[in-house]
Amino acid sequence: MRKERPMARTPRLVSLLRSVLEDGIRGPQPDLAWLARELGAVVHLGSDGRYEQQINGLRGRAKRGFTRLLILDSKRPAYSATLLIWPPGHVTPVNSMSGDYGMELVLQGSLEVQEYAIGADGEPPSQRKITWLGESDALWFERSESLAHRCRNLSSQHWAITLHLHGGALPRYRLFERGEGEKRWRVRPRIARVHGQVMV
Repeated sequence: MRKERPMARTPRLVSLLRSVLEDGIRGPQPDLAWLARELGAVVHLGSDGRYEQQINGLRGRAKRGFTRLLILDSKRPAYSATLLIWPPGHVTPVNSMSGDYGMELVLQGSLEVQEYAIGADGEPPSQRKITWLGESDALWFERSESLAHRCRNLSSQHWAITLHLHGGALPRYRLFERGEGEKRWRVRPRIARVHGQVMV
């Protein structure tokens, strides 16, 4: 009687993403276009639903709304990779990251990335362009003191999950905000809060 071969286990999505990052980032200035293509290819493989259970498990960890889960924290070269879990319709404030480069890659759902030019002290940031990202799409950028971003989950009903790559030490950012009734914008330094880690 012929024995049935055991079913192959589905590769772990986070492990595959981590492997691409470790292979592609060997110095302070990685090829961001190559990384975007290779990471996007990993996500695109999941269009047949092979990672659905894993992604649902990640989304289940976001019980308090917008959540950051660290998947990789490298010291040499310095960079970090974080999964961002977005509630329906969630919008970030206008912010400017401190890293040498950054990338947003959509694993599930869709994301709007708004780019702003930073004005002089107290002046409002002015919107330059808007980019829409679907699953496996990525947007990358290098450090600029004159640019800021704001991101939004495009869906008002469904969650989104993205991979955020930050080049440099511990992610810090500048938050641009204006209180009710205030005319001038304030800039506040922040450290990106991490809510947990994904170990597998």
